[in-house]
Amino acid sequence: MQLITAPSKTQIFNGRQHNTFTIPTCLATSKSINKTLRKMSTEELATLMKTSDRLTDSTHQRIHSFSTPFTLDNAKQALFTFQGDAYDAISADTYTESELQHAQKHLNIISGLYGLLRPLDLMQPYRLEMGAKLAVAGCKNLYVLWKDEITRRLNNRLQLSDDGTVVNLASTEYSKVIDRQQLEGKIVEVVFQQKHKGIIKTIPIHSKRARGQMIHFAISNKIEKALELKNFDLDGYILDKAQTTEERWLFLRK
Repeated sequence: MQLITAPSKTQIFNGRQHNTFTIPTCLATSKSINKTLRKMSTEELATLMKTSDRLTDSTHQRIHSFSTPFTLDNAKQALFTFQGDAYDAISADTYTESELQHAQKHLNIISGLYGLLRPLDLMQPYRLEMGAKLAVAGCKNLYVLWKDEITRRLNNRLQLSDDGTVVNLASTEYSKVIDRQQLEGKIVEVVFQQKHKGIIKTIPIHSKRARGQMIHFAISNKIEKALELKNFDLDGYILDKAQTTEERWLFLRK
């Protein structure tokens, strides 16, 4: 089983300290992207990323501060860096060393700059959504640039798995970069819904948190096979067997 999730815009670099780290496997492509971004003016960056003057200045600074090699002095492990609803629920700061190693084997963070990040991969601060219309290395956008490489890296990760299954806990913006025709395994889409004013629906903020909770459930219980995730029951969610199919699992909270 391989879990995929999305990154977050909010990042901190003064959180949990940990000496074990790995280097992102797609760093050569990251350098190419950053090289393209460095050529852009602040006005062009603001248009590309739809950011305020303050955020644009911060992004411009991050782009020009990007440097390799990555070390613990200039970068931090991805799982301890991303913050937000999903990552708060993942609760990476609570993991033991063995749980971190389980996460390292099974969790993948899809990133517009870094491609496919493992939890202990070092990263430097950035702001670049996968949906940004940035042309790089002859590719019209990041989806075209990343599709083959991310899919290939994910196939390599699937070789570590017992069941050849990718559990999709990422937003559509990020998960659609995967070339499903070339993926050497199956994808399970996980949907979280709840009753709101008498109607069963998906509420984005609750779905983000639920995705993080499922990742925490998988890591803290050291789950190896996707089917074991059907037992997920945190925060009142339960699998709706009647509406669940082999490729789409629906969890309801009433």
